Amino acid sequence: MKNTLKILILIITLISCKREINEKTEKFKSDFNLKKDYSQLTNKMTEMDTIKVWMDLSSCTYHGIEKLTITREKDSLKIQPEFAVSMVEKLEFIKQKTIRISIYDTVWKLNEFLKRNEKRVKSDSSKYGRLQITHKTEKLNYFTVGLGDSGEFLIDYCATMKRLIPESEYHIYREFEEID
Repeated sequence: MKNTLKILILIITLISCKREINEKTEKFKSDFNLKKDYSQLTNKMTEMDTIKVWMDLSSCTYHGIEKLTITREKDSLKIQPEFAVSMVEKLEFIKQKTIRISIYDTVWKLNEFLKRNEKRVKSDSSKYGRLQITHKTEKLNYFTVGLGDSGEFLIDYCATMKRLIPESEYHIYREFEEID
């Protein structure tokens, strides 16, 4: 009888704990869908989401790559930029200072950049685009066609990023002016 009572208490405790864990998991469940929500990613992502952005900054003889890891922490976005430049050597990424901005930020305007360039998006491509956004297993690639289009896209990206990291010593975009 004593053992039966102990087992019953243990089962009730386990069920209670499982229910509590499920409630907490549901509270932080993400319904972010990259293919649907990409132009609102900083608004729609939750604390359960990590967005990775990879941008090819190369032009002519210059070869540069930028990676951004974007996560959400309460009412803030945490952005971890990394940058690499190389002519022919192995790319070595340099982590920069982590940036935190409000989810209500009106300076960076990444969502507007993504929406402005939505004609370049291909979600089901096996090739890398000029810019790639990844969320879990989903990928979106932004492609350009020709040198002029590539330059226009690069200038737009650099102007957008200059708003986030205006003093970066590693970026070519510190020379670009605002585009509206």
